[in-house]
Amino acid sequence: MKNINQKSDNYRAELFLMGGTEDQNWVQDLPYTSCVPAKKNKLLQQLEKFSSILQYLKKEKPSMVISVDTKLIRVCQLCRHFIKPKFPIVSWIHFSLFNEPLVNTKLLPYADNHLCISSGIAKQMKSLGIHHSNLYVIYNPISYIEKIVPRPQGTTKFIYIGRVQMERQKRLQDLLTALSQVDGNWHLDVYGDGEDADSCKRLSEKLGIYDQITWHGWVDNAWKSIHEATALLLTSAYEGLPMVLAEAISRGVYCISSDCQTGPEDLIQDGINGELYQPGNLKQLQSILQSVVTGKELPDQRSMKESIQFMYANSYYAHLQRDFARILDKWNAK
Repeated sequence: MKNINQKSDNYRAELFLMGGTEDQNWVQDLPYTSCVPAKKNKLLQQLEKFSSILQYLKKEKPSMVISVDTKLIRVCQLCRHFIKPKFPIVSWIHFSLFNEPLVNTKLLPYADNHLCISSGIAKQMKSLGIHHSNLYVIYNPISYIEKIVPRPQGTTKFIYIGRVQMERQKRLQDLLTALSQVDGNWHLDVYGDGEDADSCKRLSEKLGIYDQITWHGWVDNAWKSIHEATALLLTSAYEGLPMVLAEAISRGVYCISSDCQTGPEDLIQDGINGELYQPGNLKQLQSILQSVVTGKELPDQRSMKESIQFMYANSYYAHLQRDFARILDKWNAK
């Protein structure tokens, strides 16, 4: 939001935080208003929330309201009946729609337009009956950095960055099982922690690959600790837009990822910056990993960095402002 305010003379963005925030660091220097309901009774809480949003919208007279919460989409739509001038309501969901319990897909049609962080989410929106003309695929921004993480010589270094989950979303079980069938000189560095960390370590021991893995635990800004890497691995069952892939590609690191819903297909171009495998197809994953270990020629790292040009900040915010203008033009033409 800070970038929107800094990079545009046409738009001023402000946050409304229902329930407030425990971590004040991320809202430093951001214009925001928060509401923490005082009532303990659930019905009274809902009325208090509705009243606070209604009063806020009446006061601010927004040109557009963007919501990352499906429940608040409906609340804003109800509030709009009591406010002039009217404004478009835009959803901005950051998860795969059918895998996140917090997303109530029945409430999405109450938004007039939808910002989609991946083409997969746009497809999911269409499957709900939302017209393609109301969908805007914008992705997420990433900073351009000059640094390239060099590839090690004489060995293969795989890296994993994220929550450590045996199954569920991240499926480290698939990663460890596939790696256990890869011959040659390789090592895996795991940056992240989670409730299944001990279970994953025990599985790696059972599979006979424990000594080929370094479990770093949670590391603040893992990329500062990564000095060499051959490829980043992602075995997720689902995502929204896995920014860890973009972070890797922006540093010239090859990516091997499941082609899960949603996001990887937008970032990985086969033979250009990485490879995709079908989720759950461990034989295919093992074959890809083996080809890298046995010396498959990987793409030029600087060309890889350029392959996600559309996500770098300057391109991203120019695209976002164009979509804001399109949404407002369409609304004002009604």
